[in-house]
Amino acid sequence: MGPAISINSNNNTYDAYGNGKTYGVGLGVDWIKMKTATVGYGVGLNYTFAKSNTTGLTPADYARYHYNYVSLSFFRRKYFPIHEKWSLFYDVGIAGGYNNTKYDQSGSYASTYMYTKSNGYNISAFAYPGITYFIKKNFLVDISLTNFLTATFSHQKNDRANIIGNNYQTAPNIGNSFAFNSTVTASNILNAATLNFRWIIQ
Repeated sequence: MGPAISINSNNNTYDAYGNGKTYGVGLGVDWIKMKTATVGYGVGLNYTFAKSNTTGLTPADYARYHYNYVSLSFFRRKYFPIHEKWSLFYDVGIAGGYNNTKYDQSGSYASTYMYTKSNGYNISAFAYPGITYFIKKNFLVDISLTNFLTATFSHQKNDRANIIGNNYQTAPNIGNSFAFNSTVTASNILNAATLNFRWIIQ
């Protein structure tokens, strides 16, 4: 089984106490090596970038941030053929990620963000189902519910902004958290679905 590539982006412009614009893009690639006709092992790499910029009435009034996130995953896939061209499957695996955000602000937006920068990492275990359709013998499409079940440990360090007139602490804020959940519900099932096109390389 060959690689899969996914790309997503968003771009929003708004007016609220000035002019603002947000932009984000994500890129992902994964590779599955089939050990048998129905069992394979894969590795995935994902990167997300986002930025926001809000300006006020003068050039000195602004608030902006840059966000980066990269993750690496390892997983096992099991197929259950149900038709000549259709198969159900599930993935189970582990993943790790690192995030970094930088904040910058001035003038009338000086107290917009509580932090000057934030970075952290997460480690997770996951399991999710999906369905595959073979368009051709060596070309297929699959849809999966990638947030079906996740257990995640996160560590985050936030450096607080030292804003005059506010009670922001200068010492970093450090936090750890653990979560076990499913973010797939009847109302958001389409948003939770991931679509991949794959090529089989022999």
